[in-house]
Amino acid sequence: MAVILVGTHSGCRAFVTSGELETELAGRRIGALTPEAGGTCLAIVDEHEVWRRDTGGLWSRVASTGLPLQSVASVKGTLFAGGMDEAVLFRIPADGAVERLNGFDNTAGREEWFAGGPPLGVRSIAATADGAAILAAVHVGGIPRSVDGGETWTPTMPVMFDVHEVRAHPLLANVVAAATAVGLCLSRDGGETWKVFSEGLNITNSLAVAVLEDAVLFSIQDGPFAKRSQVWRLSLGSDRLEQVRDGLPEWLDGKVDTGWIAAADGQGAVVDGGGNLWLSDSGSRGWERVSTGLGYVFGLAMV
Repeated sequence: MAVILVGTHSGCRAFVTSGELETELAGRRIGALTPEAGGTCLAIVDEHEVWRRDTGGLWSRVASTGLPLQSVASVKGTLFAGGMDEAVLFRIPADGAVERLNGFDNTAGREEWFAGGPPLGVRSIAATADGAAILAAVHVGGIPRSVDGGETWTPTMPVMFDVHEVRAHPLLANVVAAATAVGLCLSRDGGETWKVFSEGLNITNSLAVAVLEDAVLFSIQDGPFAKRSQVWRLSLGSDRLEQVRDGLPEWLDGKVDTGWIAAADGQGAVVDGGGNLWLSDSGSRGWERVSTGLGYVFGLAMV
């Protein structure tokens, strides 16, 4: 049975299909949440720390940095954490040592990156299913990609695509998806090149994305302060976008921001700006609202 974790300013709220469990890390600010293989989960805690949740729901601190963090991912046992106010990337091996990646600082074309609204930061990090490629969504700086464990980085997407989130397929190493201002971007070569999907969208600005085994889910809204949003899907093997309804209203309340769509074990979860938590029954279908009044959240994960 999947546990849904919701990061808030006062702890990590935990849900199962039958209801809410006891709040974890009560009183702590929980930022980005990222599941790991085997049922564990990573979190940014109080902006400067990386914590891990074990399969029994116990949390332990892994590392601390001198800069505020916005994103975290696990790649073959090594953690990568991205800066919130600066586009920096840290590598954290199993011993908890923190190393700033100079190769990321020297990414080609970095002089073109800029702060567009929020500070220039690494908004999300993902690795392909085989761990061969690491991708960092820089706002605003495209998606640099590394195939040597973070030593060197290569740009893959135009800066002006204004990328917000990048996520990889859980099983297919070649499939990666990104939420951008120009619509959904999909890669079928592990993030080396991208195709834009926007046909049929009245609004192309996407802030969040998650990947199920058979489909990509992504949000659209007219900006960071949107009063309403929608969730759309691209079925893998198809080039046609369609709005996700199947229990979801035509318009969700407020935006669906980066990190607010999650997928695991054949189910999806979505949090909207109105503090509503939605859970699918199977894949991207059969949605039901399982909680309300969550307030503003900072991360969402299913473990």
